[in-house]
Amino acid sequence: MSVYKRGNVYWYEFWFHGQRIRESTGLTNKVAAQRAEAIRKAGLAEGRAGIAARAPVVNFGEFVRNEFLPWAEKQYQSHPRTYERYRESTKPLLESLEKLRLDAVSMALVEKFKMSRSSEVSPATVNRDLAALRLILNLAIRKEYIAKNPVKDVQFFDEGPGHMRIVSHEEQHRYMAAASPLLRDVATLMVETGMRPGEVFTIRKENVHLHQLYLLIPSGKTHFARRHIQLTEASLDVLRRRLAETEGPYVFPGKGDHNQPLADLHKTHQAALRLAQIDPPFRLYDFRHTFGSRTAMAGVDLPTLKELMGHADISTTMRYVHPTPEHKRKAVQKLEDYNRDQVFALHDPNVRSPQKSPQ
Repeated sequence: MSVYKRGNVYWYEFWFHGQRIRESTGLTNKVAAQRAEAIRKAGLAEGRAGIAARAPVVNFGEFVRNEFLPWAEKQYQSHPRTYERYRESTKPLLESLEKLRLDAVSMALVEKFKMSRSSEVSPATVNRDLAALRLILNLAIRKEYIAKNPVKDVQFFDEGPGHMRIVSHEEQHRYMAAASPLLRDVATLMVETGMRPGEVFTIRKENVHLHQLYLLIPSGKTHFARRHIQLTEASLDVLRRRLAETEGPYVFPGKGDHNQPLADLHKTHQAALRLAQIDPPFRLYDFRHTFGSRTAMAGVDLPTLKELMGHADISTTMRYVHPTPEHKRKAVQKLEDYNRDQVFALHDPNVRSPQKSPQ
């Protein structure tokens, strides 16, 4: 039953045409409270409460194409890559759920989709698809097509620390030699500044301040992603040239439309990897990981690195710190040198101990 006790009186809670009704009966007797609930439901059904009639049921495919995607495009017009991510996630969702009525999408079907999709892509990609489905069904609730969202109780996959590949200096040299000029410029900015691919793609010219040696990231997925990017000589060279050569508001304009930002370089990146014969391959995003790892190995403290990379939490920054085998070898060599000097100091009074033991 939807009647429950809170304090000394009974309340009722139920859904009507996509709207949750939760009210106090003011009664201390459960049977009387149940009657009050029944009267309330009857009044709603007869339209006495002024709630609009339920929208007609549509199928999942119609709703996604005719309502969700137009809504998402407008909702995220200032974040086109967010819209693109949701649009891409609708493709596998439509393959599985297109012909179903919206109110037929159950938790069991969502779990079935989750497990089937997990055999094709990474846990992170499955989670992105589930997040898109949750957003779709939340919109359907607001439009009163359905009353509950079955994705709400579905457990997402544990993504773990994620795949991180650090690019060596030798690999970077080969990659840059094989890359197209456009790809080389994007990769240079990433490995020199730690910017995300999407941040590089959407750099606007008015946000580049060459004389002050920084560029501004005015927006991002979190408050901390909005930051000043400090520029190195290599990144300054790239930006000077592109500001002089490109048309439109973006440093990296889209192909065929200078008023839109660059959208993707996946195929160009893959071609460069093949030409450079880099195995195992790496993602374009890994140049950001490489920046984080190199900066930490250069001795930059983690709080500063956190700010440079635009992280909300320093635990996220820790995931980007991956010392190379050479760096770890040098660290162990430092320990060996220290231990050797300590032993020599014990047996030779003329050798001063580099560090006294704690008293």
